[in-house]
Amino acid sequence: MGSSRVSMYYTLYFFGILFLCFNSEVYASQGSITITGNDLSIQIPNLLGSIVIQSTSSATPYFTYNAPNINNAYTKQGNTYVFDNYDHTTVTTNNPQTTTSSSSTGQTTGTTGLSPTSTSTSTGLSGSTTSEHLSAGNTVSPNFKILVLVFGVLVFFLGNTNGISTRFSFVLMCTIFIVLFLSSVPVQVAADPSPLVTVTLYVPTTYAFSTFQLYAPFSSIQSTVDAKIITNLLSIYPCGLSSSNVNFQGSVFVYDSALVCVSGNAVFNSLRAASTQVNINITSLTGDVQTSFLSGYFGNFAVNSSTTPTISGNCQVFSGAQNSHFGNCGPTQYSNAVFNSLSGSVNVDFGSGCASDWLGDPAAKDVFPASGQILNYVQPFVINVSTADPTSWSYYTPFGQRNGYSSACPGATGCTSADVGAAQVYQPSWSNQPPFSWYTLPNRVLPSIMQGYSYTIQFDVRMDTRNLVNNRAGYSPSNFSVVFFENYDSVWHAAESQWYYWIADDAYTDPTYSLGYCYVDPTLINSTTYHTLSCTITPSRSSDNVVVGLRAYDPDYNTGDQWYYFKNLLVHIPSTPVRTPSLLTKDSENVQLRYPSPNFDPNPRGVADCPHMQQGLKFWHDPSIWPGNVVPSPSKNVTLPANTNVLISSCSLQSGTYQRIYIPSTSSLIFDDAPITLNVRDIYVEGKLQIGSPTCRLFSEITITFHGINTTSDTIAPTFGSKGIGVAATGQLDIHGKQYHKTWARIADSAKGGDDRVYLMDDVNWEVGQQIVVTATILIDETYNQNEIVTITAIQSLSPGRTVVVFTPPLQYYHYGEQEYQAEVGLLTRRITLRGSFDDSEANNASFGGHVMVKGQARYSGVIFTRMGQLNRLARYPVHWHLVRDGGANSFVRDSTFYHNFYRCVSVHGTNNVTVTRNVGFDIMGHCYYLEDGTEENNELSYNLGAFIHTIGRPIVGYAQVGEFLFETSDLRNPADSGAAAFYITNAYNRIIGNAATGGWTGFSFPNLYRPIQLDAWQAPFNPSGRPTLEFDGNTARGSGNFFGNSGCFYVGGHLYHTDPNNIYGENDDDNTGTTPLGYQNGRVERTTCWQNMTNFADPNCPAANLTFTNIKASLCSMGVGDWSSLQVSMYESHDNFRSAMMFGQSWLDNALVVGRTQNPLSGTPPLVQHQFFQLYDTYTMTILTNIVVRNFLPIPGLKETDQNPDDDNTMIVCLHQSDVFKPEGMSASRNITFQNIDPSILIGVGVEDSGSSRMFNLYDTDGTIAPYGGLQTHGKPAIIGSYPTWWHFNDSCVFNATWNTWLCPKSVPQQQIITVGLYMDGLIDYGQNNRDGYDAHIGNISLFGNGIPRNEVRSIVLTRNAGITGMSHTNWFMTLNDPYGPPASIDMNTIQVPNNTWFIFATQYPVGTTFNIWSDDWSNIWLPGYYVFGQVDSFDKVLNGNGTVYFVDPDGILYVKVIDFSIKFADSFQNFYRGGAQINGYNNGFEYHIRATCPHMYTLDVQPGDSSPNNVVFCSGGDPTIRPRY
Repeated sequence: MGSSRVSMYYTLYFFGILFLCFNSEVYASQGSITITGNDLSIQIPNLLGSIVIQSTSSATPYFTYNAPNINNAYTKQGNTYVFDNYDHTTVTTNNPQTTTSSSSTGQTTGTTGLSPTSTSTSTGLSGSTTSEHLSAGNTVSPNFKILVLVFGVLVFFLGNTNGISTRFSFVLMCTIFIVLFLSSVPVQVAADPSPLVTVTLYVPTTYAFSTFQLYAPFSSIQSTVDAKIITNLLSIYPCGLSSSNVNFQGSVFVYDSALVCVSGNAVFNSLRAASTQVNINITSLTGDVQTSFLSGYFGNFAVNSSTTPTISGNCQVFSGAQNSHFGNCGPTQYSNAVFNSLSGSVNVDFGSGCASDWLGDPAAKDVFPASGQILNYVQPFVINVSTADPTSWSYYTPFGQRNGYSSACPGATGCTSADVGAAQVYQPSWSNQPPFSWYTLPNRVLPSIMQGYSYTIQFDVRMDTRNLVNNRAGYSPSNFSVVFFENYDSVWHAAESQWYYWIADDAYTDPTYSLGYCYVDPTLINSTTYHTLSCTITPSRSSDNVVVGLRAYDPDYNTGDQWYYFKNLLVHIPSTPVRTPSLLTKDSENVQLRYPSPNFDPNPRGVADCPHMQQGLKFWHDPSIWPGNVVPSPSKNVTLPANTNVLISSCSLQSGTYQRIYIPSTSSLIFDDAPITLNVRDIYVEGKLQIGSPTCRLFSEITITFHGINTTSDTIAPTFGSKGIGVAATGQLDIHGKQYHKTWARIADSAKGGDDRVYLMDDVNWEVGQQIVVTATILIDETYNQNEIVTITAIQSLSPGRTVVVFTPPLQYYHYGEQEYQAEVGLLTRRITLRGSFDDSEANNASFGGHVMVKGQARYSGVIFTRMGQLNRLARYPVHWHLVRDGGANSFVRDSTFYHNFYRCVSVHGTNNVTVTRNVGFDIMGHCYYLEDGTEENNELSYNLGAFIHTIGRPIVGYAQVGEFLFETSDLRNPADSGAAAFYITNAYNRIIGNAATGGWTGFSFPNLYRPIQLDAWQAPFNPSGRPTLEFDGNTARGSGNFFGNSGCFYVGGHLYHTDPNNIYGENDDDNTGTTPLGYQNGRVERTTCWQNMTNFADPNCPAANLTFTNIKASLCSMGVGDWSSLQVSMYESHDNFRSAMMFGQSWLDNALVVGRTQNPLSGTPPLVQHQFFQLYDTYTMTILTNIVVRNFLPIPGLKETDQNPDDDNTMIVCLHQSDVFKPEGMSASRNITFQNIDPSILIGVGVEDSGSSRMFNLYDTDGTIAPYGGLQTHGKPAIIGSYPTWWHFNDSCVFNATWNTWLCPKSVPQQQIITVGLYMDGLIDYGQNNRDGYDAHIGNISLFGNGIPRNEVRSIVLTRNAGITGMSHTNWFMTLNDPYGPPASIDMNTIQVPNNTWFIFATQYPVGTTFNIWSDDWSNIWLPGYYVFGQVDSFDKVLNGNGTVYFVDPDGILYVKVIDFSIKFADSFQNFYRGGAQINGYNNGFEYHIRATCPHMYTLDVQPGDSSPNNVVFCSGGDPTIRPRY
């Protein structure tokens, strides 16, 4: 036999093997799919149905299949062969009868026409199929294995009879075994290319396949209109070998991908993306592409054709190059589709509306992009420095001031159309002196600069044509350089804050300030047209605080004003290696912050959990449920049919904006778990609106966009307003998207400008493509906004509790993340969105977004609310519970985002027991988390983040403690919004735990409401400000309290009230309707809290109760804690604050860490110039400081050379010292204070002023832990720290510290206490507070005597006409008045603070022969204990050792009286304040001593000459002020 015959048998053999391995899977219902060609390869595992093969040749075509449930036998009629698995007694072979039914749930069931032993169902999830015939796998049946053997034997016999070698026989047998082995897996085969073969496939209705793959380059593929394919993968490939066409008239359901490439036409009349993420690519080389989507398409698309394409559907379309178009239909996170026609046209209809055979959306899957690669370097990027405020470009010369300024184009005189976006820098002529140079610095810090890397800077510049007139001949810069300046304090900020500062001419070369510089062509800046200049700097060192400076130099100078224009100032940041992080192990040193549980909420998503899976649902698009059998159009008001649960599917809604949807009390509107976009003006819910449930969180992207122009009309329903959702008292609202947990986290390492990643101190399940915000770590983010929004590109868990998140673009600013405090990172993106439309919500500063107002029940999970809220419209907030009272127990909002909203985040109004937890609020107008009227109690605000909070209108400021008053207007409906806070707490009796606030006027605001306001005003006289804290624990605040110096990051103060029509600065106590305008004072307004409630608010014996904050942290604040109540703070950290705390009333600060300065560089913002520990008040407070570590306090360099005021330095403990009216009692005590890395010279600083508050400063160091730093060795015993007058030198063991301006003394006896007495002389020193002119004049002094003090040594304190003397008990006080005042005829002494078992001797000199009438009483009542008429004794010792009811007059006429507070002796000392081992004695203003003198000679003196009426006081003549006590 010749070689040709051998080749023939080899060919016959291998084609046979390929034929036997052929495997297919296809689906057709009431129709067929036909493939006609001559080089066919079909791969369809798991075929169920029948196959019809037609050949143009009478020879039997090579065809096999891999489907064990297909009958092995076939029928043949002519050149047609039929294989099937149907019962021929009931079903015809080539047209199996299949019936379907659609239940109300949207699920599909089918009768396939198979024999009773065969069943098939589709899950609707991934196209997977269950079948008892297919469960064993796709193996060739035993009969076909026999055929393989028979075929092999046949070929073997033929070969032997024709002389084939044994070598071939061996190969044959090996191949047979290989075929038998491979027969259990699907493979591809090619039909004999010689005859033209037509293959027609029939399968049941509900059958779904994993793969439908055709290799048909020479074929025509078509399906009938009633055919249907359901498959994960559709592949028709390759293309280009010959003419091929695809024409699918029937339905094609694709779950994963469709890859089609033909040389001819590609037609898909009914294509459906059957899951949330499908990739589609349909390409024709020479023909047209025509595709229509069944029931809509969601995702991105791209269209490329040789002619203008036709694109229809509810999609956004953008034009690219030539005939390329792209866009998206609904959410972009879903499918991607590409349609290409290289030489034909493309016609794509993306569809809208459900098909008539719609059976419901497929079950949703939680699909999200895989994480990208995490690189070990940062990609290069470009910073546009010109995006800084064009008006903030600073201008300096070397010879004086900040001379010039900048303006923005357009707007400034001289700007042209070419200058849009430019900064116009003005150079005044008077600033120029030869040789002349100038600098300009944009107000923008660069990302972190690294040593040794090259940075290219480029910019566009031109000069103004006016310069041509003003220039001197020959004026031209000979040098123009670009410089990297470091050290914001010296180069930039100082120049702005100090008028005398300038930048030296050679600063650009001075390595103190400059990291490097480069030159550009100086001649080009004097062109009136723009030139682009560039140069490269390689920094000499790394820095996190660099700005770009531009310098021009000319040896001559100009004669007139000059203007230059700069724009497009770009800095090209090179690729740099990723820094190795140093991850934190703890978020705090001293406090225990609170965190939510690491566990996810239960989400079983069972049928019982999911509203969209329940029985009896009716499709929205089903005409039969609507009046007249017509589905309502968007232009109509829609009322759901009664007693009906209506399901909205992905294709149910028509394009356009629905006007009003009303849900009756007996009906429900339910959203399927599918991509759905609803455009609507109003929704009113008396029944149920359900988008998932708390235990069935939806995976799909669902968006509700609210439309409507600004109006005050109630288009939703009466009182519900317009443009949003209104939920009636009978209504229920449920919106629940996928849970992202945690919703925000703190960074575990500082992130620098230029970094493309942050490290989180938590595990999170965030996704690639989501947006996050990295919050600022600066003083005032409203002025220097360094909050940065970026998009995640990769994410990876590093270890339990630590995650790295990579994003784009890289950060531009420094974000501090060390143990003291950390920037927060909040997740902004959610899968369910409620938003206002841009056009009528935000455009033209409308600030009129959507809103949700609930009078019934509402539960939200995993929702983003953006462009929501209606500015200055009461009750129009993104989320609002309105007067639900105690019905809020089943309501909550959790895991949600409030982003870029026009009026608040969440309002809880007249409602109790609501939970607001794990939310993110960012970029919000007005208060974010808001308790509205003051009656809201037992609510929980937990684990929420509030950041970048904006005041409405200008921030409220004001003078001193009072602040200022603002009043309600149409532009400020709640005037307290001028002091906007992330958390606004009108009633402290709520649970507020684990929250974080950054930015805003304050972080946590506790305004005083002495009566409920507005709709709850009728509940007066209930006093919301009187309620104690239920729980306030584990909260942090940062970067606020900087607009008004006496506020703080945590602020208890201010007053919101209804104004009195006769005095707007006073409260209207008669307004029980809440209709008079509101007023707000932001400053000192006090509160007294007690255990009152709604039933005992009028109880005069209400037990006292402090507000209590625990485990809190404040940083970068004016005051960490600003308090005008009686606050107790335990477990506290203060970092980088101007002052850690200012506390009023009975206050206790315990277990605190106070760090004056951390390593935060505060890049690009004014420096933290000053920091202090605590300011002690000047009168009638009680402050106890215990168990506190004070760290990192050093003096401001060089300050003391020019400024001796300790208030201006980093003094740790300061005091109010300006007033002579207000004088401190013994009201400040400390215990166990530890100092680390401090300069002792600034531990305490008393400002020396001519005032009583300065002279009487005192601090009781109860355990002697402070005094040793001032030079007094206490050995752990108490010490008294008193002010600078020698009055405080009350024993010989005292030492004076000149830098503190204080005396430090041990106690003389253990019982010794600080005491205060009110000393009055009728008409000269009066009761009350007197601010009249001259009352601070010195009228005498009080000095110490006895106790070893030499008689001629005067240790005294000034006496003024303002009452009040503070000193030490167990000492002797001698009063002397200055000329022209003689001894007073009348003296009264009020024992303000003379504790039990303490006393002092009061003495003053009278003329010899004066007689006295002396008595004591309590509140001028002789019937109360303590009423005594004093008798005279004959010695000083009898007074000193007596019981305080006698007096003595010595031979010099000096009167001696022992002063004791008898009311304290007989009464309980409940007024004492005792905390943490330290005690402050209580105040008692009622007990008095009265001295009346009758002198030999008396006279009357007008002590206030010049007043309209005389102020006459009686004095004694003949006293001798030079005489001093002899005892």
